[in-house]
Amino acid sequence: MQEEELQALLDKLTTLPAIEKREPNMFSIGARGHYENPVSDVLAFFLWPEAEHGLGNRVLEALLSCLPQGQALDASLVCAPEREASTEKGNRIDMLLESDEWVLVLENKIRHQQNNPFEDYQDHLKTEAAYRHKDFYYVVLSPEGKAPAGWHGIAYKALLTALSECLGKAFITGPVNKWLVLLREFILHLESLMMKSAIPETTERFVLENLDQIQEMLNLKNNVIKSVQEEGLRYLENHFADQGYEISTRLNHWYGYPALRYAFSHWVSASDVVLYLNATPGETFDVRTYACNLTSEALREEAKACLNHETYEAPWNEGQGKIIGFQVLIDQKNVDKHALFAEIARQMAVLDDFELTKRGE
Repeated sequence: MQEEELQALLDKLTTLPAIEKREPNMFSIGARGHYENPVSDVLAFFLWPEAEHGLGNRVLEALLSCLPQGQALDASLVCAPEREASTEKGNRIDMLLESDEWVLVLENKIRHQQNNPFEDYQDHLKTEAAYRHKDFYYVVLSPEGKAPAGWHGIAYKALLTALSECLGKAFITGPVNKWLVLLREFILHLESLMMKSAIPETTERFVLENLDQIQEMLNLKNNVIKSVQEEGLRYLENHFADQGYEISTRLNHWYGYPALRYAFSHWVSASDVVLYLNATPGETFDVRTYACNLTSEALREEAKACLNHETYEAPWNEGQGKIIGFQVLIDQKNVDKHALFAEIARQMAVLDDFELTKRGE
């Protein structure tokens, strides 16, 4: 890729709409909450007024409020919502709600396809002796609120609005508990499922249309970082040639940015010196020393005394106090690689003195 092409691609990148940031929730982190069954299970739990959540019939009222004249219905149930209720033909109803006065079939459609045997569901209620003299309600809960003839469609947006109002009242009238937090997480998860992609269409189209150049740019970036890492290793090998030290190096990525790690092979601890090329806006490159395996307070104090040079920023602790970090910030503008390598060498020499003379005492 020519430099002009690279610059043009970077210029275009800066004009693209930003990707929407969405709040994660417990259902979206490693869970299978996007499937209909888990969503229905959680919804059924909150719809049962006698369940442990302590919200009473608030969630049931929220659901009924989405139906025509639903607020006039008695918001109580004679038993817990029945999940996967079987019909005579062997079909399964997502959820069956029964009160003294009415029976409600609820089909939950997280995705848009609606190919269920809806007529069989209706026949099941009509032929069930226990449901005689009760009113029947057939409801499809879906992203857009669509439903077949004879059924009432509830859009998830309408239900989420009602649930949010329910949650707000619960926060005001009672103490915060884990069930309120869980309901809020559930609402956030459903909102995220119903939303369009967080990536703007313009941004998506740009990436798809320029995949080859973007991949070429990524390859270029990786090759440059690898080259800098190897050049740093050669510099250090020459710098410490008289000592005959063997030097090891590793490449990590912290928050997407490269961290080039260097250490002497004779160190018995995991201590090392790291060049962190942090290009996050508002941040800067730095060279940092990690003194590791500090197993006693005396060794921690020795590390502080030996390593805490006046050029360092304030040190910090990691690993429950068994690691101390020191860093020197580096101006990213007009970065001199040899100055970076010289700073790495300086910190390695100081750390080497600690590792050889202090750790064994």
